[in-house]
Amino acid sequence: MKGAQRAGFVSQTVIVVVRFLASGDHADDICVVTMGSAQIHTATVEIKNKLGLHVRPIQRFVELAQVFHADVEVRIGERKGPGKSVINLMGLAGHRGDEMKISAAGEDAEQCICALRYLVENAFFVEDDLDCEKHPLRHLRRLATMASCFRSDVRVELDGKSADAKEFSELCRLGITPRSELSFQVSGEDSDQVRKLLEKLVQYRFYVEEELIKEADKPGN
Repeated sequence: MKGAQRAGFVSQTVIVVVRFLASGDHADDICVVTMGSAQIHTATVEIKNKLGLHVRPIQRFVELAQVFHADVEVRIGERKGPGKSVINLMGLAGHRGDEMKISAAGEDAEQCICALRYLVENAFFVEDDLDCEKHPLRHLRRLATMASCFRSDVRVELDGKSADAKEFSELCRLGITPRSELSFQVSGEDSDQVRKLLEKLVQYRFYVEEELIKEADKPGN
């Protein structure tokens, strides 16, 4: 019953599988609830942003959540709300250090939780302390990790060359920058969702802070 209650979408006991994944210094739990042919996936992640859930993190969460068909719910403490609504997420008043429980129910719930969990673990891609040296290839890490959340085969193309979008080392050889205009060749069962998500990453320059992009554009960098 506990797993079903945490998901927030069902009220009856069903098959529950829980596994623990280490992430940095924290162990975030993922719960998979199976009901008939539908699945509910949940993840618990700590909010790391200095300013907590303010407008930019919430906008990025909602933008990515809306790519998926799955229903998304977010719970912080005793407060909960739909994960595809900026207004409702603002009302959760999440602070740094709070646990954020994300639930997704639907055919692409697993992929949805994978992408949203990665976003939250990495401070919603919001960098309060700008550091050009720390993660110069952050955009490629984001591309490879997000692509790996999906079952479809994904290739990225730039200037007549292509690479497996899930392989970081191959992406490095293409010379991709946050400003690069990329195209994708996608085939598989969740191709619609992965294409929309990756095109959104490119549209927003992989959510790399503008100050960091300008710094990387300077001669000698």
